[in-house]
Amino acid sequence: MGKPWSGDLRTVTVPTTAVAKPVTIVLPFYEAHEFLQTHWQTWWSYPEAIRRHLSAIIVDDGSPRPVALPEKRPFTVRLFRIDVDIAWNWLAARNIGAHYAPEGWLLLTDMDHVMPVETAHALICGKHDPNVVYAFSRREHTGQAIHPHSASFFMTRLMFWQIGGYDERLSGVYGTDGSYRKRVASTAAMKVLEDELIRHEYVADSSVTRYERKTPAMREARRKRFALVQGGAPPKVLSFPYHEVAV
Repeated sequence: MGKPWSGDLRTVTVPTTAVAKPVTIVLPFYEAHEFLQTHWQTWWSYPEAIRRHLSAIIVDDGSPRPVALPEKRPFTVRLFRIDVDIAWNWLAARNIGAHYAPEGWLLLTDMDHVMPVETAHALICGKHDPNVVYAFSRREHTGQAIHPHSASFFMTRLMFWQIGGYDERLSGVYGTDGSYRKRVASTAAMKVLEDELIRHEYVADSSVTRYERKTPAMREARRKRFALVQGGAPPKVLSFPYHEVAV
C-alpha cells in the first residue's frame, strides 16, 4: 500500500478559546435514509451549549427516493435537492452547501463519517487559523485508527471559495477528490487535526453501492475526464439544477 495522501502533513492540536464560533456541517446525501438517523442521534446527543453553535446543510444528490427531515431538529438544518441523478455528484452537493452556508466555518465530510461530541466541541471552541485548511484524524467505528479521510475538511466559507469550490466538470466519475486537494495545497497551508471523525463505511446504507467505483472502466473514465479539465480554467460550480426543499 502506498503512502497516505496526508503523509507529509503535520498533525496539530489547536488550543481552545472561551469564544465559540459558528460551524456549518455540509453533508451530501444519496440513498442513505437509514444511516442518516445515526447523524440525527449523534447531533441530538450533543449538549445544548454545543448545538447552539451548529447548523447543517444536507444536499440530496438526486436520490431516487427523496429524503425528508424530521419535524424536530437539533439545530437549524436546511435541505436542498439536486434535480438530476448524476453518479458521484457530491462535488455539486458540497458546492451548493457552501454556497448557502452562513459566513463562518464549514465541516465538509461524507455521509459515512460521524463527528463525535469531543470533535464538535474542539471545532466550535478551537482557535483555528482561517488561513489553514484542516483535515481530520480518523478512526473506524470498531476502534481502529486509520489515516485521514481524503475528502473531510474544516475551513472557513471564505477559504472554500478562495480555493474555487469543487469542479463539477468531474462529476460522474469516482475518485476525483485529488483535483480539489491540489487546488487546496496551492491556496492554503494544510494541517491534520488531532480531533477525529469516525468512519462507518458500508454500515447500513451509509455508502453508495448503486454505482461502480474502482473498476478499470472507471479508472479510464477518470483519466479522460482529468484530461478534459487541464489548462487552468476556473472550476465549474453550481452548474446542476437544484432547489431548496421546504422543511
